[in-house]
Amino acid sequence: MSTLLRALIFSLLLAPACSALLAQTAVRPLRYDYTLRDPLAGTARDTWLTPAAEFNRSRFYTSVGIGTAAYAGFGAGLYSIWYKGYELEPFHTFNDWPEWEQMDKAGHVFTAYFFSRSAFAGLRWAGLKRPAARYAALGVANLLQGTIETMDGFSSKWGFSLSDMGANLAGSLVFTVQDALWHEQRMLIKVSNDFRSPPDILVTNGNGAHSNLGYIDRQRFGDNPFERFLKDYNAQTIWLSINPAAFAPRSRLPQWLSIAVGYGAEDVYGAYFNSWGENGERFRYDPERYRQWYLSPDLYLSRIPTKKRWVRLTLGILDFIKIPAPALEYSRGKLYGRWLR
Repeated sequence: MSTLLRALIFSLLLAPACSALLAQTAVRPLRYDYTLRDPLAGTARDTWLTPAAEFNRSRFYTSVGIGTAAYAGFGAGLYSIWYKGYELEPFHTFNDWPEWEQMDKAGHVFTAYFFSRSAFAGLRWAGLKRPAARYAALGVANLLQGTIETMDGFSSKWGFSLSDMGANLAGSLVFTVQDALWHEQRMLIKVSNDFRSPPDILVTNGNGAHSNLGYIDRQRFGDNPFERFLKDYNAQTIWLSINPAAFAPRSRLPQWLSIAVGYGAEDVYGAYFNSWGENGERFRYDPERYRQWYLSPDLYLSRIPTKKRWVRLTLGILDFIKIPAPALEYSRGKLYGRWLR
């Protein structure tokens, strides 16, 4: 499907929803105070989704149980995708800062932020006071990310990375500092992926032997959608989505409209170089790797006006995804317009 066709389909799907939101905002603006434990208090009826006003032991254990189960599932999947085919060796460190055009570091920032925001929401729902929930979420995010780094430290393919740990701390602090300053998240860290197919590009070496770029793409980024979502740095973009209305609460700006700055990379098929071996031959993909910077509109989904708690919960879960929209790209010293990013 062409990019233009996808843009047209997306526009047709999104237009009615945006029109309804604009109409609702124009007729009767719903402006919630997102610094409150329960922004929908007085608007939505109380249900089991209503945050507890005081510490609730059963809810706390429920939150811990859900988080533990989710992380166990994620860890099992990560082991199968990342570590299963490699031998273990004594704990060691290595410096991977120069690798993958730092896209993996951006991914660590995103993941730590996601863990922090999720843990905080669960703890506040269980009735913890804001400071306790805030700093517990900081600890949870770095503990979870630290376990992954420890697994790296025993893998023959990788090692314990101080720069990864720094990125983890940075991502979790983006959440923690915002909550300490404003009692809300005025900036979200998000991810997007265009789910492109492996390339079909013939590569010939100096001996006249042939390979295909799709071969090494599949070897390094995988075949199934989940694996490619995690690994394919060419298709992935990490975003900082900024909500102008949160910085200007007296303005008439919609609370759900944001502006996002994104970082990505292209033509990246190896940690340092686009080279690989196949059937005893060496191959290299010559096009230069490059970084990409984006500017694009976005939606703060959990701030779309609603009177249903389950709707806000669903939108909050989806808040980690950057909504596809037209974007301005800066790369290789030039500006480009993109239909969707």
